[in-house]
Amino acid sequence: MRYCQRPCKFQIIAELSAGGFSPGFVRDIPLPAGFARATFPAGSYMAWLSGLKLKSEPVVRTHAGEALPENRYSVFAVIDLPILFQEDLEQCADYCMRFWAEYHKASGNLDELFLFDYNGRKRLFRDSGLPFERYLRNSMAYSNSHSILKGGTPVADSDARPGDMFVQNETGRIGHVSMIVDMCAGAGGERLFLIGFSFMPAQEFHIEKAQEGFGLDGWFHLSGYRRFLAARYNFGEPHLRRF
Repeated sequence: MRYCQRPCKFQIIAELSAGGFSPGFVRDIPLPAGFARATFPAGSYMAWLSGLKLKSEPVVRTHAGEALPENRYSVFAVIDLPILFQEDLEQCADYCMRFWAEYHKASGNLDELFLFDYNGRKRLFRDSGLPFERYLRNSMAYSNSHSILKGGTPVADSDARPGDMFVQNETGRIGHVSMIVDMCAGAGGERLFLIGFSFMPAQEFHIEKAQEGFGLDGWFHLSGYRRFLAARYNFGEPHLRRF
């Protein structure tokens, strides 16, 4: 992993747009002053996430097409990946599975795609005998945040990177999953992260904007995001996991 040393264009965008930015891709979201965006090998999951397109307006819609109230979240941006199944299915853990699956599809590498069953056991797409969308729907219907907690690889905060997930689930039932989609670092090594989630009812995945006390210029510190979850989405201790 290395860090891009040319954050200037993002600072210019931030100045011109008075705190906002012209929708483009995750990698176009402005950086805090003095920070450089992390870059990753071409073709990697981390690089793919940075190229996710953003919607032209920061409005989160449910699976039924209804716009959520503006005060529901502090929305930095909404990922332009429309809900695939028009039912209350693609919630927090499901959107993380969706990203992982869509990455393999876009990479032409579906033979390596796996998702987890409820107990965290890997289920390979190539062994399922199902079309892509049916495999994805079945995986979403029969797994949840507990599945990612049990099956995902534990990650230390010091090793956190895009694609890693904060998984909360103490009971095996209701929980929550958030995902890192981008990161940057300051000259002194301080790291900041863009983190987002879907929620209930099934709704589009948005990037949450860190408020004062949780991060800097909309980007979260990891410790700040843990405090944010404790204050707003207290579904238990958040554990970092990786597909």
